[in-house]
Amino acid sequence: VAPKKRYFCELCLDKALYARTSSIQKNDMLFWGENFDFSNLPDIETVTVNLYREADKKKKKEKNCLLGYINIPVGEIANRQLVEKWYTASSAYVGRGKENKSELPLLRVKARYQTVNILPMDCYQDFLPYLQNNYMSLVEILEPVVSVKAKEELALSLVRVMHRLGQPATFLADIVMAELDKLDNENLTFRGNSIATKAMEAYMKLVGERYLQDTLGDFIRTLLESADECEVDPARLGGNNATLQRHQQNLVMYCEMAWFKIINSYCFFPLELREVFCTVRERCKEKEQSDVSDNLISSCIFLRFLCPSILSPSLFNLTQTFPQDRSARNLTLIAKTIQNLANFTKFGAKEDYMTFMNDFVERELDSMCHYLQKISSRDTQTAAQEFDGYIDLGRELSLLHSILVESIEKINSDSSQQKLSKLSQILEEITEILENPHLTLKKSS
Repeated sequence: VAPKKRYFCELCLDKALYARTSSIQKNDMLFWGENFDFSNLPDIETVTVNLYREADKKKKKEKNCLLGYINIPVGEIANRQLVEKWYTASSAYVGRGKENKSELPLLRVKARYQTVNILPMDCYQDFLPYLQNNYMSLVEILEPVVSVKAKEELALSLVRVMHRLGQPATFLADIVMAELDKLDNENLTFRGNSIATKAMEAYMKLVGERYLQDTLGDFIRTLLESADECEVDPARLGGNNATLQRHQQNLVMYCEMAWFKIINSYCFFPLELREVFCTVRERCKEKEQSDVSDNLISSCIFLRFLCPSILSPSLFNLTQTFPQDRSARNLTLIAKTIQNLANFTKFGAKEDYMTFMNDFVERELDSMCHYLQKISSRDTQTAAQEFDGYIDLGRELSLLHSILVESIEKINSDSSQQKLSKLSQILEEITEILENPHLTLKKSS
């Protein structure tokens, strides 16, 4: 693999081209970090990834060169969990002396081929009201026994179901406040991998994608295209004071740019998220915990949404490509500064090279409080966005059925199993219909 050349991959399903990655230049290794999601696929047998060296655009006769390919049988990735592994590429030069495995490229791919069997809605007639009325006890019982991955899947499907039922704000406020009650320090809220945290993350991504694009999309693209550097750690700069001063000015400038975009975005903040934060603020007031509401809302929107989207924009669909070294470091320092502002804390001895940014943090504390108030109030004067996507309720209930069947098996406590006995019965009836489609769901008494 030549270091100054550019490379890309093609993704084929049964030899039909479905997607192509961005074209990137090799550094220490080639890393795309790009996500492709296809739905309503026909039955397929093989996933193929082709690795190409891109033609030099200055040389008109040069063509893209296929370096190798991998074939992944669908049976190997037909799993609810993502399968991640290294694959040795087959050579594209059969018979030309390139069959030495040590010379062949290795590709690491994370993939899943999932089939979801969705029953008619009548078959979920007991399951749906159970979820509506018992999510608090369900979350409480499953929290300590299921894996982080299972919590993510459970949270994602639950918030989608609750959104379709028109009660996401109540659901999220209930489980967030229940978690807050259990914590010795309210500042730890949204800092762990709880179901409540994963549910808030999932809901912000669900209803906030367009808001994120409108707020930070242009800023992220500008930064990625810029040759500016924001590195301000003297240990990384070799003690060049002139360079350090210039980089410090760059970091201040880009933090101000990002912050200006954020504080002026409240007028089109998603209506559904605004309702969630309003409800959380009201619950805090009811419990005489009004003093923690700003920290709670700030931790949610910044720690789990805005700052991660600056840090890793490709994970939030703000860019297709994974940021390269310089851009990645610039984004890290900007996200770090905005997060300190959101935490209402200044930089200290631990990161003394960032203390010059404390002027920015102190200066913007009032605008942070103003922003948090605006996104958690029912302001009828704003042009708030509403979620316009589609949620397939049957699909989410089918996924929840699979997740809960697997999760309940992990419960060891007799009392917990007893509390979920009604749910176990409902799940068994759905399983029976899936295994015997000719059956009709028995009405629960």
